[in-house]
Amino acid sequence: MDIQLTKQQLAKINDIRKDFYRYAKNNLYIKNKAAQIVPFEPNIAQRALIDYVLWCIKHGKPVRVIILKARQMGLSTAEEAIIYWWTATNKNITSVIIGHEDKSAKNLYMMFRRYYDNSNPLFKPSVKYNTKTDLTFERYDENGNQVGLGSIIKTATAKNSSAGRSDTIQLLHASEVGEWENGEDLVASIMQTVPDLPGTMIFLESTAKGRGNYFHKEWKAAEKKKNNFTPFFFPWWLMPGYEIYDDEPLGKLSEYEEFLVATMRKGYDTYFGDHYEVREEEIPARLKFYRRKAKDFASEPAKMFQEYPSVAKEAFIASGGNVFDVLALEKLETEAKEIEVTPHYDILVGETYGDFSIVPVPYNSNLPEDVIVDGNGKLKIFREPIYSHEYAIGADVAEGLASGDFSVAEVIDTSTMETVARWRGHCDPDEFGEILGALGTYYNHALIGVEVNNHGLTTVQKLRDTYYTNLYKREKNYDHDFEEPTANLGWKTDQRTKRLAIDDLKTIIREGHNRDPDKVFIDEAFAYVRDERGRTNAEEGEHDDTVMAKAIAFQLFDWGDNDTSSLVVHKPTEAARNKRKHSVVKR
Repeated sequence: MDIQLTKQQLAKINDIRKDFYRYAKNNLYIKNKAAQIVPFEPNIAQRALIDYVLWCIKHGKPVRVIILKARQMGLSTAEEAIIYWWTATNKNITSVIIGHEDKSAKNLYMMFRRYYDNSNPLFKPSVKYNTKTDLTFERYDENGNQVGLGSIIKTATAKNSSAGRSDTIQLLHASEVGEWENGEDLVASIMQTVPDLPGTMIFLESTAKGRGNYFHKEWKAAEKKKNNFTPFFFPWWLMPGYEIYDDEPLGKLSEYEEFLVATMRKGYDTYFGDHYEVREEEIPARLKFYRRKAKDFASEPAKMFQEYPSVAKEAFIASGGNVFDVLALEKLETEAKEIEVTPHYDILVGETYGDFSIVPVPYNSNLPEDVIVDGNGKLKIFREPIYSHEYAIGADVAEGLASGDFSVAEVIDTSTMETVARWRGHCDPDEFGEILGALGTYYNHALIGVEVNNHGLTTVQKLRDTYYTNLYKREKNYDHDFEEPTANLGWKTDQRTKRLAIDDLKTIIREGHNRDPDKVFIDEAFAYVRDERGRTNAEEGEHDDTVMAKAIAFQLFDWGDNDTSSLVVHKPTEAARNKRKHSVVKR
């Protein structure tokens, strides 16, 4: 039966249709965890996502969002609410929702059916087709003229490789992309059907499912602003209801729980700068929830990080066999400097030995990619050289191609074990030798150890040609059972020496001996993993140049003799002095 409305009533209905939150209050109902049908009232995470989408609509920008989340935070519910609202209030919209399996696709479809079935009759569009997978808003009069919306919502699974490819799609939701076996090809193909126009939306959403898959690659690219997606991470502790209130005392906190407390106190910043903090009185209840939930993953503790991440990197680390201690890296990250405030420099080398200058370079995000990764200048200086201190430089040499690996020089203060400078960029191996000579001279004629497996031989020869004398020599005990130094210059990486260097670096990172404020190293360390054969390397698509340069640097001196109890500045040990003396090469 048609409802007769006045002009004022029609105007009010149209106003509500355009206002998502007013529309949701009148029309959108969900099934809560108690299996009750209740009005949709967005939580903090849902509201943060919805507000961003509404901002994009208001400013005529296509919505391109990638979402990394903890379990059961209701993000799919919010995405389907947005899609249903837009499809049910606009003409000729095609919306496609793809789940990773049949069950998830069915659950997503039931959200739409629930929204439609419980909608206020004044806002319920006429339906032509209502199948097990599609909901079509369409109606024609007796003359065949379209009088309905002509919009449709389709659901499919990622196992159906043809899902959505034949349509022009305005709204796309790819759910649990981390579990898609053919994610890279399927998503790339479907995204081509979504025009880059205002009013179009693409949501890629998932919990983490390991490293190296399409979702992980796309997330990393979004973080680095290398694709068109805006990244949204929602930690578990942002979710109301993730707490346990009882009379049991909390007791002593573990080191990781102390990190959680600090993270919750730091709070969550939304895209538009709104700040959310867990109230102090809620923190014990959240910790109790986390403890109880962790018992569900007692046989596979890594999955707790994957399903209930506290920070974004944690979600991927635990599921990827990370080599370095997660908590130690997270602590380093909290102390890291933002790229904009890190001093950057270029080393300009003259034609004669010792003729060089170090020139400050201002931050400029428009520079080429290989420079942006490091800021703008390829040299970062965290601490200027101190006259009485000794330094060691580990050097990982790349071929020099702009699209390949980076050459890296890691400068370590041998008494404090902190990273005081890093050069990272692309150049020919012989040019890198000149840069190393200048950097070593600047840091009190530092001991330089160059990896000589491939192009490093050219780098070492350039150092010798330019009369740099404090070069590391391999010792016979790397190949034999003697301590006598040989004439073999540089660090040679083989199966044994790599294991030694990485194991030592694991200890140094875990115990907090090395302070490094550079996010480039921290990102590489997070992405440094152990494969199924026990080999350690950067995961697919990532670099490990700074990791290897640091590992080499710590092999150049007897860091184990240092007093690491307080990490205060003190004089180098006698053993370190002696080793340096034996490592000097005179031309």
